[in-house]
Amino acid sequence: MAGAQFLSLILVGVVAGSFVGTQLGQVRVQNALDARDFTLVKHGFEVAIGGVMPVLVIGSGVSIALVVVLVATNRRGPVLVLSALALLLWIAVIGVTLRYNVPVNKLAADWDPASPPEDWEALRDQWHFGHTVRTPLAVGSFACLAMGAVWPQLVR
Repeated sequence: MAGAQFLSLILVGVVAGSFVGTQLGQVRVQNALDARDFTLVKHGFEVAIGGVMPVLVIGSGVSIALVVVLVATNRRGPVLVLSALALLLWIAVIGVTLRYNVPVNKLAADWDPASPPEDWEALRDQWHFGHTVRTPLAVGSFACLAMGAVWPQLVR
């Protein structure tokens, strides 16, 4: 079980950390860009990491589900609650991502900076809204996983 918790912490930590970094840096920068520059940056990010992030986000969810299953077989109360809460928060991350971020990401993969979409500001705002909602959900999921991993040592 410790190995599954460790793997899940690494995966969820990488994704949650990238979300925090994006929230602190990329979102602020993108808000200051004009249509051409925003299109160039968003398209570039989508080309660079568009294929990696879905694997990491889904892989993180699967890793949390594995932790929940393993913890449930050991009937560990608080650790099970924390792990299940981590999974619920991650499911919310995926739901928000599918609703707000994925549609914009799919469009951005084909954008041409020489001719930005007319509704680029609305698309930017939609993506930023989804990202702003999913970031604390991801951090909360990571915090629940971390607390679940150290809980047995805390109650000794």
